[in-house]
Amino acid sequence: MDNSDSHDDALANRILKYAAATSKTSDLPPFPGDDVESLPSDYEYQEGDYDDEEYDEEEVEEISEMELLSHLDASMPPLLLAQELFNSDVDASTFSVLKSTNANQLFEQGYTVLDNVLPLSTIQSVRQWATEMFKSGQMDKASGKHNEEDDPFREGNARGDYTIWVSPGSKFLEVSPELKACVDWFSRELHEDLTKVVHLHGQAEYQLAYYPPDSSHYERHRDSFPTDDKEDIDQRRVTAIVYFNPDWKQGNGGELRIFDKGMGDEDEKEIDIAPLAARCVVFLSGVMDHAVMPAFEERIALTSWYR
Repeated sequence: MDNSDSHDDALANRILKYAAATSKTSDLPPFPGDDVESLPSDYEYQEGDYDDEEYDEEEVEEISEMELLSHLDASMPPLLLAQELFNSDVDASTFSVLKSTNANQLFEQGYTVLDNVLPLSTIQSVRQWATEMFKSGQMDKASGKHNEEDDPFREGNARGDYTIWVSPGSKFLEVSPELKACVDWFSRELHEDLTKVVHLHGQAEYQLAYYPPDSSHYERHRDSFPTDDKEDIDQRRVTAIVYFNPDWKQGNGGELRIFDKGMGDEDEKEIDIAPLAARCVVFLSGVMDHAVMPAFEERIALTSWYR
């Protein structure tokens, strides 16, 4: 894809085009004459010629993040857009944790699932540590950290989990070697494999989340806006989640629900993925709407976002 095509479909331009198409600005007053020469020499604008009742000021319509995404998706299927970010020459034999089927699924449907990516002993240790962190009040309620001024589109009460950031260098990794091993797996093996599949810039974020067993959930959302711009460093490109729930069984809740729109030419599908221990779900951040269903047992997950 050449640079001009990428520029034409840039995220900012697409949002501006949508805003222009939906603007409710009223018609301007008719110009008094076909051209400037037809105006009388002493023509002046008189206050009151155009009263406020007839010519209202521009109306600003506020829409939610999901409404904006819906309009963007209607102009271009997000999966088709994101496929432009994939590398053309991929050698699956060099993968450490992915398989060729995972790379193909990520390209063709926008998500893929890997099982048994970490030892059960590591899963149990991180789960115990996360539970102790929550009970000691060292995890923040995620909805309480929402800044409406910085992110006016996101609903502040959309989620019920508690979180901590655990990026490399975090003090929390110094006290939990098992958690550090998990972050290392995300930042090394998985990141390296994904870089071979998708054009990434190297930046990543890591967050550990605890969902209390009180029907806590996360409403439908998307992790970034869709883009095909390989030079963009603002939008997340790939999301990966590993679960730490060794005793999970049907009825415990907390499933990850993916809303699969495909290429937009068929009905949306709802796909529920159980948060099984050592399971990793990988999906395109700007493509897949997803939600966490109400959890009736403790639910712990570690998420990485790659840009």
